[in-house]
Amino acid sequence: MLEASPLPAMIAELWDAPDAWFFYEQVFLKEGGLTRRTPWHQDSSYLAIAGRHLAVCWISFDALEAADSLECVRGSHLGRLYNGSRFELGDDTAPINPGSSPPRLRDFEADRPAWDIVSDAVEPGDVVVFHPAMLHGGAATRLGQRRRTLTLRFFGTDAVYDRRDGHAGPRLTGFHQRMRQGDRFRDPSYLKLA
Repeated sequence: MLEASPLPAMIAELWDAPDAWFFYEQVFLKEGGLTRRTPWHQDSSYLAIAGRHLAVCWISFDALEAADSLECVRGSHLGRLYNGSRFELGDDTAPINPGSSPPRLRDFEADRPAWDIVSDAVEPGDVVVFHPAMLHGGAATRLGQRRRTLTLRFFGTDAVYDRRDGHAGPRLTGFHQRMRQGDRFRDPSYLKLA
């Protein structure tokens, strides 16, 4: 249970802020043979939220070498926000909202040496924390390899509603109708943990 976990307080401490709310979780599983790499993307492209007090906690259930782990472009959360990837086979940069204002993703994979890409080996239970505007992706899996991860997302005191083109989350009934650009990002369904 997150209420008993030290993670929310640690996240709030990273922000040097008093509060942390739980946003949502995702579970990822890659196994059963060769899989493609997770294309470069920014989680913020898919979410109607902005601010410094945002965090993604990426938790691995498997031991992974750095080459098989999550990869991030160092400092990219301070740069531009790109249109989200549709994760389309054959075109990792295909935009999720083709007519929207954020620019199309660059082909970071094709030009890897030009970017400060970082990755670390992880053991089960290790937590990698990053801002959702960070460009990140994941290595492909090899035959016989399995990669299981959990992501937990949090927001804090300075998080605000930031409407995105298209159908940006969260998907809460009436949430987008209640919110105005720049409103504090709050809803009774979000659990305050720190």
